[in-house]
Amino acid sequence: MDTFWNGTASFSLLLFGPLLAWTARGWWRHPDRAPAWAARRRLRTVRCWAAAFALLGIGMGSSGVYGLTGLPEPWVVGFCRAAGPPLYLLAVWGPAVREALRRGEDDSPAASAPARGTPQEPKN
Repeated sequence: MDTFWNGTASFSLLLFGPLLAWTARGWWRHPDRAPAWAARRRLRTVRCWAAAFALLGIGMGSSGVYGLTGLPEPWVVGFCRAAGPPLYLLAVWGPAVREALRRGEDDSPAASAPARGTPQEPKN
């Protein structure tokens, strides 16, 4: 039964790894099609985010191939699988922390977006 579960895990990696890399390729070529929370960032951040997903997908797919064949993984596969998540975290959390720090420097009270610029009616 262990062989079945190992094969299933390797097959899943083989299936979803290239799918993830293909999706990341589309986000790299068309950054405006990336998910909304990523697409509203700078272009280089979106590209870094897409590169992280592509590396992760390549590593996952390669792990699936080597898992199914039983061959030892080369160091490049381990590198791709290990480099994807830190690059993703840097691309996502770096700009978020910078924006939070920049907002903290602003001494004015925060107002919601609709409240800014809406005309105020005189009070009776």
